[in-house]
Amino acid sequence: MKEIMSIFFLFVIVFTVECGQKKEEARVPENTPPYITSAFIIPNNPQVGSRLNLRIDAGDKEGDKISYTVKWFLNNEEIGEGVEFYVSEVKRGDMLYAEITPSDGKTLGEPVNTAVIKVGNSPPEITRVTISPDAVFTSSDELTITGEGFDVDNDSLTYFCYWALNRTELLLDTSTTIPLKNLNLKKGSVLRAELYAFDGSAVSAPYTVDITIGNSPPILIQDIDSIFYNYQNITYQLPIVDPDNDPMTFELLESPPGITIDQAEGRVYGSVEKAGEFEIVVRATDVDGAYLDARFTLTVPE
Repeated sequence: MKEIMSIFFLFVIVFTVECGQKKEEARVPENTPPYITSAFIIPNNPQVGSRLNLRIDAGDKEGDKISYTVKWFLNNEEIGEGVEFYVSEVKRGDMLYAEITPSDGKTLGEPVNTAVIKVGNSPPEITRVTISPDAVFTSSDELTITGEGFDVDNDSLTYFCYWALNRTELLLDTSTTIPLKNLNLKKGSVLRAELYAFDGSAVSAPYTVDITIGNSPPILIQDIDSIFYNYQNITYQLPIVDPDNDPMTFELLESPPGITIDQAEGRVYGSVEKAGEFEIVVRATDVDGAYLDARFTLTVPE
């Protein structure tokens, strides 16, 4: 009888433990898939060469960590995968969107498509600038700036320029060639040029060049080849000035005997032994060392 009771109690204990385990297993909740509440592409106006990212808002009822599988579509054709995407083989007007599928490591959520965005116009870029003449003086007539640019959309480019004197005084002229005569330039003045390229829709970043007005060498103010004088009393004021109003010194490089020069005033004087034609070569040098060599023919009539 004792043996029968022992077997009965053992059966009751085992049955009770098994029922408890089944109750514990029944309490484990079923996993639910994650979900996406919103998703959009950044930036929403990409250009050729843009790097696209996604802004995703999502949730998981159990608080599981969420990962994403992303497929990118260009004009409804799949072109790549990944949360981040580099836009290269596209052109203006192409349509882009992403398909995003969330996962909590156990279950996949419903895929969600972002809004479709359009590839926009890419601004041009200025790659190189030249100026003509390459050195500018107070005596220069005009200045031209020329740009070389690149546009990924292969749009044709036009250029315009903002000019400023000494970096502060904005000039009204926006052309790429500017006259200099009325600007009252001085040696050491700085002319700033901000060049822009325009593709018909977008403007490039400025390409800035500062052009310092250099020291002008002396110049001739009269174009005279032959000068007539009495051979026994020659006097001639050289038609040479300095555009910067710098003091000049003068010297004779070539001359016949009897001819000399006033080094400060630039006046040639003297006499020759007989009538005839002869040449003199003079050099005028300013305080900064810039100089002009000029040749004159003195013709003494018979």
